[in-house]
Amino acid sequence: MTYRNPGLLFLQSHGEVESEEDVFEYVEFLRQESGVGNYLPVDINQILKYFDFPIPKIRKLPNIQGLLIDQNNGIIIINAEDIPSRQKFSLAHELVEVLFNLPYNDNKRSTIWTPRTMGGFKESKKENICNKAAANLLMPRNYVVEQTTNLGLCFDCAREISKCCEISLSAALVQMVRFSEGINSVILWKMKNKPTDFQKKIPENQMAFFTDIKTIADKKLRVEWAFSNETGVFIPKDKSVNEESHIYTAWKTKNFTLGSEFIQFSKNASFLFFTENLPFTTNGETQVLSLLRSKNKQSEYHQSIIS
Repeated sequence: MTYRNPGLLFLQSHGEVESEEDVFEYVEFLRQESGVGNYLPVDINQILKYFDFPIPKIRKLPNIQGLLIDQNNGIIIINAEDIPSRQKFSLAHELVEVLFNLPYNDNKRSTIWTPRTMGGFKESKKENICNKAAANLLMPRNYVVEQTTNLGLCFDCAREISKCCEISLSAALVQMVRFSEGINSVILWKMKNKPTDFQKKIPENQMAFFTDIKTIADKKLRVEWAFSNETGVFIPKDKSVNEESHIYTAWKTKNFTLGSEFIQFSKNASFLFFTENLPFTTNGETQVLSLLRSKNKQSEYHQSIIS
């Protein structure tokens, strides 16, 4: 069997990719052309088999989830250390990458566009689009909107999507927020120092005048990563949460918490959120995954739980 590049097949009928919507149409092409249709969970292996991809290689890839290493032959490598749901998402991502990494001709140039231009998108923009398209492949918008309409924007709804689509809970939360209305976010919190704490550290070869001076500030529960919908707010990485919040309580007690609280992400923007906070342990370290659902558009200034 000969590998049939789905990117080329899509372009033959659709034309060149000029917008995000074109990439999302490619995802629909993958689903419908392979016969997967609207069935959930999406059978990624059926898509690969239909286009005669070689069986993906499972290897250790430090700090990388997946790679399309041979666009001419559709050879994909997936990180062996990732959990199955993460590997599934990585496969979906690489299927979208195929659209941007088309076969080379004899001059080692793409027959449609050069790898550097990525169909007109910058590299960072292209990666973001691939992630969104991969999420749409595994968790179709119509299904996600239907579930959130019936169950609400909450962890219970995310668990249902995660179970039905066989995808991680965090991916389900992000997809829910992506299609939600209002000012909503998903945040992963981790106990750590911020980068500037280390910049203030006294060099080891420099004697301190007072032995009781702390060279590094105490760790705080800080933003590790965050995702907001289009109407959401910017959430700076490494922002900390104080010990009075439901978020910190989840970390301290290792119990799921929920409740309303004011959060200020900048000097001029304070919002009232209903937060749901799930603590979990990875590599012996407790972290917290939070869903922030807006209760109003913007409040007057209130005492912030974020410093």
